[in-house]
Amino acid sequence: MGQGNSRIQQTDCQYNDQFLIIGNPTEKVEFDTTQSHLVSFAIDYQSHEKCKPLGSSVMNDAKLVSNTFVQIGVVTEDNTTIHVASQNPMDCTFEGMKRCFIHAAESVEADGMFVFHFCGHGMQFGDNEWGLVPSDFDYSCSTLITAGILNDWLKKASCQAKHVLFALDCCHAGGIGDALTIIQPLHRSLFVVSACTANESSYIVGTLGHSMFSYFLADAARKQTSDPQKLPLYNIMRECRTCCMALSSLLVKYEAPGRVSSCQIDPKITFTEVAQADNDDETDGVPESGRFEYVTKHFDYEAPKLTLHAETKRWLKSIVESIAILRDRDLLKDKVLNTAVCSIMMSIASYELAFQRDKVSHPNIFIVAFLHTASLFDFPDVDVTINHFKHGWGYYDYVLQQNTAIVDDVSYKALLNTILKVNNDRS
Repeated sequence: MGQGNSRIQQTDCQYNDQFLIIGNPTEKVEFDTTQSHLVSFAIDYQSHEKCKPLGSSVMNDAKLVSNTFVQIGVVTEDNTTIHVASQNPMDCTFEGMKRCFIHAAESVEADGMFVFHFCGHGMQFGDNEWGLVPSDFDYSCSTLITAGILNDWLKKASCQAKHVLFALDCCHAGGIGDALTIIQPLHRSLFVVSACTANESSYIVGTLGHSMFSYFLADAARKQTSDPQKLPLYNIMRECRTCCMALSSLLVKYEAPGRVSSCQIDPKITFTEVAQADNDDETDGVPESGRFEYVTKHFDYEAPKLTLHAETKRWLKSIVESIAILRDRDLLKDKVLNTAVCSIMMSIASYELAFQRDKVSHPNIFIVAFLHTASLFDFPDVDVTINHFKHGWGYYDYVLQQNTAIVDDVSYKALLNTILKVNNDRS
């Protein structure tokens, strides 16, 4: 994880933990809801063919965060504006964003808060330049919205707001946030919350329908805010950061034989090793069946001993604390639970592909992977069902198919059909 700028860390009036950069830390940011204004941009469409479109997730993020801020009393619905590139193309170009940003900033009165929320691509130019990507970005600095340009827009708006909050959900967001605090601030109370550090990516998770950052930012804001017109920003971001790290730690990607890459947002986090419910020392390589007999009956006892690779097991132990964090906050349900199960199954496939490619497609490996995953969620208050694992199986198989691993389709289909026939009720 990239380190924060030393000038920021050594300054008494700054707080910077890579996710939250605050000019003047305060327990609660106080303001007048009726004088505040929020403008959100969802750049789901790019005119340049090299720019990958981000689809509906960024629009979902813009709506989720904006609606949450209305619900908790940061801003009224009438003073909230969402611009989606595919729906409002002229508002999401460089000039369009400038116009809409300045108009919103001008609308904020002296006791209000100005909130600028961005969901889209972020980009790094050279070693020390980061910026937001508008819909008409042409891969030149002239169409990149840098920290300097954002400050210029604030200046042009003569923003009178009591506080300014920038919420940046894009890759390299931390670099933009650092730059906003290094440049001589044009506002007396500037807050920047960013999805990742200068050298990291913000993750959109298909099963979640959102980016991790926006999803947990909204969730934490709802849970941490009890007093309208007083935003506990530090507590919100501390909770958001904890949940982002927990969920992202469940996902790794296959890179090459013997190598996987972590998608964890903060690699410096430490975990307590806890023994798994299915013992690492399975007798003769056969896991216990118990209530999973419908799966283990497909285990091939005549095959050579097949278990998960030691690196896979080591990683599974490392994420126990992450599961506990999500469970303690009552988040292991609905989309988050589905995302967690699918992420773990996908990550196990990535590890196995990296470290024992010749065995990864054997049904026995999938069965053991299934049991390891099931043990992580084996709590009375976590309603994990067969459908979660069915979805996870699809992601496990996707990793193998995308990396040309030989898959035993007949055995897989037999196992999947069995899973589909099982009642979802836990016995």
